Amino acid sequence: MGTPASAVVARLARHTTAWVLDDFVRGDHGKAYGITAPDRRRLVGRFDRTNRAIPSGTSTALQVVLAREILAVPPATEGDVVECGCWKGASSANLSLACGLVGRRLVVCDSFQGLPEEGLRVHTAPHAGIYGYYRKGMFEGSLEEVRHNVARHGEVGRCEFVPGFFSESLRSLARPIAMAFLDVDLASSTCDCLRSIWPLLVEGGAVYTDDAGDLDCVRPFFDQAWWDENLGCPAPGFVGSGCGLPMNPWYSSLGYARKQTAFRPDQWRKAAHLYYPAQEVA
Repeated sequence: MGTPASAVVARLARHTTAWVLDDFVRGDHGKAYGITAPDRRRLVGRFDRTNRAIPSGTSTALQVVLAREILAVPPATEGDVVECGCWKGASSANLSLACGLVGRRLVVCDSFQGLPEEGLRVHTAPHAGIYGYYRKGMFEGSLEEVRHNVARHGEVGRCEFVPGFFSESLRSLARPIAMAFLDVDLASSTCDCLRSIWPLLVEGGAVYTDDAGDLDCVRPFFDQAWWDENLGCPAPGFVGSGCGLPMNPWYSSLGYARKQTAFRPDQWRKAAHLYYPAQEVA
């Protein structure tokens, strides 16, 4: 009798997660900052310990992908890392460790009161086959609790805390942003974050979200009318729409949009199966 398909997929999931972690440790991520494989191995270990100690909505592997993005920002590029939605502060603690390695500030933005009221509205993640509801106050962590958790498990000195609902609090952001991570659950909150963060995002910078499976949260990234009205620029689209980045054989909640206002062929690779006019001989 053969191995059940579910067991095969579960084994693939373990191997894929292990590959994400192994690639991070063995690769040259952060080389421009002098970060070594032992540094990255220690970082993964600390991420895992943090997630065991603090309730977290994101996994160690997902946080490693975010850390990889932070380490990929060139040292000459100015900008903070912004996190919107932190729950109890597990991801904040771990992102603060990554920011510490590259000398960046982490701006932690949250109501510190949980989710706002949105009424009884069904949320679906079609690819994962999941549905459910949010209610006011879910995912609440007080500012004192989050600050304590970051101080214990991260680098609280790297952090600036911005309390309040995003429609108001994010208006205080003024410095360049190198990368942002949104874990905000609601489409309205996603839009509030984009209005304030996108204009400050550096060229080539990315906005990651933990809501890739919720198409209501993804849809604004493709809505050109919304971008025309709110930000006056092309809609960037979203990598991982519906199913997330390929971090396991099933589904991941992580996706991103990257700010690229101009096509730079010197920063892209050519593909053997595509056509390039310059290759023609006159």
